[in-house]
Amino acid sequence: MSDDAFTESAVASPAPTRPLNLRQIEVFRAIMMAGSISGAGRLLHVSQPAVSRVLALTESRLGYALFERAKSRLTPTPEAVRLYAEVEQVYGGIQRVNDLAIALGESGAGVLRVVCSASYGQRLVPRTLQAMRGRTEKSRVDYRSVTFDELAGYFLTGRADVGLSMSPPAHPHLHSVKLGRVPIVCIAPPYHPLAQREFVQPKDFRSAQWVGYPAGTPLDMALAPFFGETPPRPAAVEVHSPVTACAFVLQGLGPALVDRWCITPELADHVVIKPIEPAAHVEVWATHSTLSPLPLLGRRFLEAAQRVIEAGA
Repeated sequence: MSDDAFTESAVASPAPTRPLNLRQIEVFRAIMMAGSISGAGRLLHVSQPAVSRVLALTESRLGYALFERAKSRLTPTPEAVRLYAEVEQVYGGIQRVNDLAIALGESGAGVLRVVCSASYGQRLVPRTLQAMRGRTEKSRVDYRSVTFDELAGYFLTGRADVGLSMSPPAHPHLHSVKLGRVPIVCIAPPYHPLAQREFVQPKDFRSAQWVGYPAGTPLDMALAPFFGETPPRPAAVEVHSPVTACAFVLQGLGPALVDRWCITPELADHVVIKPIEPAAHVEVWATHSTLSPLPLLGRRFLEAAQRVIEAGA
Protein backbone atom coordinates (compact mmCIF):
# COMPACT_ATOMS: atom_id res chain seq x y z
CA MET A 1 0.00 0.00 0.00
CA SER A 2 1.34 3.47 -0.84
CA ASP A 3 1.85 6.03 1.94
CA ASP A 4 -0.96 8.21 0.54
CA ALA A 5 -3.40 5.34 0.44
CA PHE A 6 -2.23 4.25 3.91
CA THR A 7 -2.97 7.72 5.31
CA GLU A 8 -6.24 8.26 3.43
CA SER A 9 -7.67 5.02 4.83
CA ALA A 10 -7.28 6.49 8.31
CA VAL A 11 -8.64 9.98 7.59
CA ALA A 12 -12.44 9.83 7.21
CA SER A 13 -13.56 12.65 9.54
CA PRO A 14 -11.41 14.22 12.28
CA ALA A 15 -14.46 14.84 14.50
CA PRO A 16 -13.77 13.60 18.05
CA THR A 17 -17.17 11.90 18.22
CA ARG A 18 -16.31 9.47 15.43
CA PRO A 19 -14.88 6.04 16.41
CA LEU A 20 -11.41 4.95 15.33
CA ASN A 21 -11.12 2.90 12.17
CA LEU A 22 -9.09 -0.28 11.81
CA ARG A 23 -6.11 1.45 10.18
CA GLN A 24 -5.78 3.90 13.08
CA ILE A 25 -5.99 1.05 15.59
CA GLU A 26 -3.34 -0.86 13.63
CA VAL A 27 -0.97 2.12 13.64
CA PHE A 28 -1.51 2.74 17.36
CA ARG A 29 -0.75 -0.91 18.14
CA ALA A 30 2.38 -0.85 15.98
CA ILE A 31 3.71 2.23 17.78
CA MET A 32 3.04 0.64 21.17
CA MET A 33 4.85 -2.54 20.11
CA ALA A 34 7.82 -0.81 18.44
CA GLY A 35 8.19 2.12 20.87
CA SER A 36 8.84 4.60 18.07
CA ILE A 37 7.39 6.06 14.87
CA SER A 38 10.22 4.65 12.76
CA GLY A 39 9.87 1.20 14.30
CA ALA A 40 6.13 1.20 13.65
CA GLY A 41 6.82 2.13 10.03
CA ARG A 42 9.09 -0.87 9.65
CA LEU A 43 6.46 -3.18 11.17
CA LEU A 44 3.81 -1.88 8.79
CA HIS A 45 6.14 -1.49 5.78
CA VAL A 46 5.30 2.21 5.33
CA SER A 47 7.30 5.40 5.79
CA GLN A 48 7.78 7.26 9.06
CA PRO A 49 5.86 10.37 7.84
CA ALA A 50 2.86 8.20 6.93
CA VAL A 51 2.75 6.76 10.47
CA SER A 52 3.10 10.25 11.96
CA ARG A 53 0.17 11.57 9.91
CA VAL A 54 -2.10 8.70 10.98
CA LEU A 55 -1.13 9.15 14.63
CA ALA A 56 -1.87 12.88 14.46
CA LEU A 57 -5.29 12.17 12.93
CA THR A 58 -5.99 9.57 15.60
CA GLU A 59 -5.19 11.92 18.48
CA SER A 60 -7.22 14.66 16.82
CA ARG A 61 -10.19 12.35 16.57
CA LEU A 62 -9.87 11.22 20.19
CA GLY A 63 -9.33 14.70 21.56
CA TYR A 64 -6.39 13.70 23.75
CA ALA A 65 -2.76 12.67 23.35
CA LEU A 66 -1.72 9.04 23.20
CA PHE A 67 2.02 9.65 23.53
CA GLU A 68 4.29 12.21 25.14
CA ARG A 69 7.11 13.30 22.85
CA ALA A 70 10.61 13.63 24.24
CA LYS A 71 13.15 14.11 21.49
CA SER A 72 12.98 10.94 19.37
CA ARG A 73 11.18 8.85 21.98
CA LEU A 74 7.46 8.30 22.58
CA THR A 75 6.08 7.56 26.02
CA PRO A 76 2.52 6.17 26.18
CA THR A 77 0.04 8.17 28.23
CA PRO A 78 -2.13 6.35 30.82
CA GLU A 79 -4.99 6.52 28.31
CA ALA A 80 -2.83 4.80 25.69
CA VAL A 81 -1.91 2.01 28.11
CA ARG A 82 -5.56 1.29 28.87
CA LEU A 83 -6.49 1.46 25.20
CA TYR A 84 -3.66 -0.88 24.25
CA ALA A 85 -4.89 -3.54 26.68
CA GLU A 86 -8.25 -3.61 24.87
CA VAL A 87 -6.60 -3.58 21.46
CA GLU A 88 -4.52 -6.65 22.34
CA GLN A 89 -7.66 -8.54 23.32
CA VAL A 90 -9.10 -7.76 19.90
CA TYR A 91 -5.95 -8.90 18.14
CA GLY A 92 -5.90 -12.06 20.25
CA GLY A 93 -9.39 -12.82 18.95
CA ILE A 94 -8.26 -12.20 15.39
CA GLN A 95 -5.37 -14.61 15.90
CA ARG A 96 -7.76 -17.27 17.16
CA VAL A 97 -9.92 -16.75 14.08
CA ASN A 98 -6.86 -17.15 11.85
CA ASP A 99 -5.75 -20.27 13.72
CA LEU A 100 -9.20 -21.80 13.29
CA ALA A 101 -9.30 -20.87 9.60
CA ILE A 102 -5.95 -22.62 9.06
CA ALA A 103 -7.05 -25.66 11.07
CA LEU A 104 -10.24 -25.96 9.06
CA GLY A 105 -8.25 -26.03 5.86
CA GLU A 106 -5.52 -28.36 7.04
CA SER A 107 -7.18 -30.94 9.19
CA GLY A 108 -10.77 -30.01 9.99
CA ALA A 109 -11.91 -28.95 13.42
CA GLY A 110 -13.90 -30.37 16.24
CA VAL A 111 -15.67 -33.70 16.08
CA LEU A 112 -17.11 -35.43 13.03
CA ARG A 113 -20.26 -37.27 14.07
CA VAL A 114 -20.89 -40.33 11.92
CA VAL A 115 -23.89 -42.65 12.12
CA CYS A 116 -24.46 -45.71 9.97
CA SER A 117 -25.89 -49.18 9.78
CA ALA A 118 -23.91 -51.80 11.67
CA SER A 119 -22.99 -53.54 8.43
CA TYR A 120 -21.07 -50.57 7.04
CA GLY A 121 -19.41 -50.05 10.40
CA GLN A 122 -17.51 -53.33 10.05
CA ARG A 123 -15.12 -52.31 7.29
CA LEU A 124 -16.45 -49.43 5.16
CA VAL A 125 -16.34 -46.77 7.87
CA PRO A 126 -12.94 -47.85 9.30
CA ARG A 127 -11.39 -47.92 5.84
CA THR A 128 -12.91 -44.53 5.05
CA LEU A 129 -11.48 -43.02 8.23
CA GLN A 130 -8.11 -44.58 7.44
CA ALA A 131 -8.21 -42.97 3.99
CA MET A 132 -8.89 -39.59 5.63
CA ARG A 133 -6.21 -39.85 8.31
CA GLY A 134 -3.46 -37.99 6.51
CA ARG A 135 -5.53 -34.78 6.38
CA THR A 136 -7.49 -35.14 9.63
CA GLU A 137 -4.97 -36.20 12.26
CA LYS A 138 -6.08 -33.50 14.71
CA SER A 139 -9.79 -34.21 14.38
CA ARG A 140 -11.93 -36.65 16.35
CA VAL A 141 -14.73 -38.92 15.21
CA ASP A 142 -17.85 -39.84 17.17
CA TYR A 143 -19.15 -43.01 15.49
CA ARG A 144 -22.48 -44.62 16.32
CA SER A 145 -24.08 -47.72 14.88
CA VAL A 146 -27.81 -47.10 14.48
CA THR A 147 -30.79 -48.85 12.93
CA PHE A 148 -32.41 -47.43 9.83
CA ASP A 149 -35.43 -46.32 11.88
CA GLU A 150 -33.17 -44.30 14.19
CA LEU A 151 -31.19 -42.60 11.44
CA ALA A 152 -33.40 -39.56 10.76
CA GLY A 153 -33.75 -38.74 14.44
CA TYR A 154 -29.99 -38.33 14.87
CA PHE A 155 -29.85 -35.70 12.14
CA LEU A 156 -32.96 -33.81 13.17
CA THR A 157 -31.74 -33.50 16.76
CA GLY A 158 -28.27 -32.32 15.70
CA ARG A 159 -26.47 -35.45 16.88
CA ALA A 160 -25.03 -36.46 13.49
CA ASP A 161 -23.16 -34.76 10.66
CA VAL A 162 -23.15 -37.54 8.08
CA GLY A 163 -24.51 -41.07 7.83
CA LEU A 164 -24.28 -44.18 5.67
CA SER A 165 -27.17 -46.57 5.13
CA MET A 166 -28.56 -49.09 2.65
CA SER A 167 -31.63 -46.95 1.95
CA PRO A 168 -32.12 -43.18 2.00
CA PRO A 169 -34.30 -41.92 4.87
CA ALA A 170 -37.34 -40.04 3.59
CA HIS A 171 -37.52 -36.61 5.23
CA PRO A 172 -37.80 -33.08 3.75
CA HIS A 173 -34.87 -31.82 5.85
CA LEU A 174 -32.48 -34.62 4.88
CA HIS A 175 -30.47 -34.94 1.69
CA SER A 176 -29.18 -38.31 0.50
CA VAL A 177 -26.90 -39.30 -2.36
CA LYS A 178 -26.04 -42.78 -3.58
CA LEU A 179 -22.31 -43.51 -3.34
CA GLY A 180 -22.42 -46.94 -4.94
CA ARG A 181 -23.58 -50.47 -4.42
CA VAL A 182 -22.21 -53.63 -2.81
CA PRO A 183 -22.75 -57.26 -3.85
CA ILE A 184 -24.72 -59.64 -1.67
CA VAL A 185 -23.08 -63.01 -1.05
CA CYS A 186 -23.97 -66.17 0.79
CA ILE A 187 -21.98 -67.20 3.84
CA ALA A 188 -22.25 -70.68 5.34
CA PRO A 189 -20.50 -72.84 7.94
CA PRO A 190 -17.66 -74.86 6.36
CA TYR A 191 -19.50 -78.16 6.84
CA HIS A 192 -22.80 -76.93 5.33
CA PRO A 193 -23.93 -78.45 1.97
CA LEU A 194 -23.99 -74.97 0.37
CA ALA A 195 -20.28 -74.67 1.08
CA GLN A 196 -19.66 -77.14 -1.74
CA ARG A 197 -21.59 -75.16 -4.37
CA GLU A 198 -19.91 -73.02 -7.02
CA PHE A 199 -22.65 -70.45 -6.48
CA VAL A 200 -25.91 -70.29 -4.54
CA GLN A 201 -29.36 -70.00 -6.15
CA PRO A 202 -32.85 -69.15 -4.82
CA LYS A 203 -33.94 -72.81 -4.91
CA ASP A 204 -31.29 -73.60 -2.29
CA PHE A 205 -33.39 -71.77 0.30
CA ARG A 206 -36.58 -73.76 -0.23
CA SER A 207 -35.59 -76.25 2.43
CA ALA A 208 -32.42 -74.92 4.07
CA GLN A 209 -32.43 -73.84 7.68
CA TRP A 210 -31.17 -70.33 7.11
CA VAL A 211 -30.83 -66.92 8.78
CA GLY A 212 -33.03 -64.27 7.19
CA TYR A 213 -34.50 -60.81 7.69
CA PRO A 214 -37.98 -59.48 8.56
CA ALA A 215 -40.12 -58.18 5.72
CA GLY A 216 -39.49 -54.55 4.85
CA THR A 217 -35.93 -54.36 6.12
CA PRO A 218 -33.26 -53.09 3.67
CA LEU A 219 -31.73 -56.56 3.16
CA ASP A 220 -35.13 -58.17 2.68
CA MET A 221 -36.04 -55.65 -0.01
CA ALA A 222 -32.63 -55.98 -1.69
CA LEU A 223 -33.11 -59.75 -1.93
CA ALA A 224 -36.51 -59.50 -3.66
CA PRO A 225 -34.93 -59.60 -7.17
CA PHE A 226 -32.83 -62.61 -6.16
CA PHE A 227 -35.75 -64.72 -4.97
CA GLY A 228 -38.12 -63.44 -7.65
CA GLU A 229 -40.74 -66.12 -8.31
CA THR A 230 -38.99 -68.63 -6.05
CA PRO A 231 -40.01 -67.73 -2.50
CA PRO A 232 -37.72 -69.25 0.11
CA ARG A 233 -38.70 -71.32 3.07
CA PRO A 234 -39.34 -69.03 6.07
CA ALA A 235 -36.06 -68.39 7.81
CA ALA A 236 -35.40 -70.40 10.95
CA VAL A 237 -34.03 -67.24 12.55
CA GLU A 238 -34.78 -63.65 11.60
CA VAL A 239 -32.37 -60.85 12.46
CA HIS A 240 -32.41 -57.12 11.74
CA SER A 241 -28.75 -56.72 10.81
CA PRO A 242 -26.39 -58.66 8.53
CA VAL A 243 -23.75 -58.27 11.25
CA THR A 244 -25.97 -60.33 13.55
CA ALA A 245 -26.55 -62.80 10.72
CA CYS A 246 -22.78 -63.25 10.43
CA ALA A 247 -22.54 -64.02 14.14
CA PHE A 248 -25.31 -66.63 13.87
CA VAL A 249 -23.68 -68.30 10.86
CA LEU A 250 -20.41 -68.41 12.77
CA GLN A 251 -22.21 -70.37 15.50
CA GLY A 252 -23.54 -72.90 12.98
CA LEU A 253 -27.18 -71.79 12.79
CA GLY A 254 -27.21 -72.01 8.99
CA PRO A 255 -26.33 -69.93 5.93
CA ALA A 256 -27.22 -66.28 5.43
CA LEU A 257 -27.26 -63.73 2.65
CA VAL A 258 -25.25 -60.65 3.60
CA ASP A 259 -23.59 -57.67 1.96
CA ARG A 260 -19.88 -58.04 1.24
CA TRP A 261 -18.88 -55.06 3.40
CA CYS A 262 -19.98 -56.73 6.64
CA ILE A 263 -17.59 -59.68 6.22
CA THR A 264 -14.41 -58.99 8.16
CA PRO A 265 -11.15 -60.83 7.43
CA GLU A 266 -11.52 -62.63 10.77
CA LEU A 267 -14.99 -63.89 9.83
CA ALA A 268 -13.82 -64.93 6.36
CA ASP A 269 -11.34 -67.34 8.00
CA HIS A 270 -14.18 -69.29 9.62
CA VAL A 271 -17.00 -69.33 7.05
CA VAL A 272 -17.37 -70.13 3.37
CA ILE A 273 -18.29 -67.24 1.07
CA LYS A 274 -20.19 -68.01 -2.14
CA PRO A 275 -21.51 -65.75 -4.89
CA ILE A 276 -25.24 -65.83 -5.60
CA GLU A 277 -27.05 -66.19 -8.92
CA PRO A 278 -28.88 -64.13 -9.99
CA ALA A 279 -26.73 -61.38 -8.54
CA ALA A 280 -28.19 -58.96 -6.01
CA HIS A 281 -26.81 -55.80 -4.44
CA VAL A 282 -27.39 -53.36 -1.63
CA GLU A 283 -26.77 -49.66 -2.10
CA VAL A 284 -24.65 -47.28 -0.06
CA TRP A 285 -26.44 -43.99 0.64
CA ALA A 286 -24.86 -40.98 2.32
CA THR A 287 -27.15 -38.62 4.22
CA HIS A 288 -26.79 -35.25 5.89
CA SER A 289 -29.14 -32.56 7.16
CA THR A 290 -30.19 -29.60 5.02
CA LEU A 291 -30.76 -27.47 8.14
CA SER A 292 -27.03 -26.71 8.41
CA PRO A 293 -24.12 -26.94 5.96
CA LEU A 294 -22.09 -30.13 5.88
CA PRO A 295 -18.76 -29.40 7.65
CA LEU A 296 -15.45 -29.78 5.87
CA LEU A 297 -14.73 -33.03 7.71
CA GLY A 298 -18.07 -34.37 6.53
CA ARG A 299 -17.28 -33.52 2.92
CA ARG A 300 -13.89 -35.20 3.22
CA PHE A 301 -15.54 -38.25 4.76
CA LEU A 302 -17.89 -38.60 1.77
CA GLU A 303 -15.05 -38.14 -0.71
CA ALA A 304 -13.02 -40.84 1.04
CA ALA A 305 -16.02 -43.18 1.27
CA GLN A 306 -16.59 -42.80 -2.46
CA ARG A 307 -12.98 -43.78 -3.19
CA VAL A 308 -13.14 -46.78 -0.85
CA ILE A 309 -16.40 -48.04 -2.40
CA GLU A 310 -15.00 -47.67 -5.91
CA ALA A 311 -11.96 -49.69 -4.85
CA GLY A 312 -14.30 -52.54 -3.94
CA ALA A 313 -15.24 -54.54 -0.88
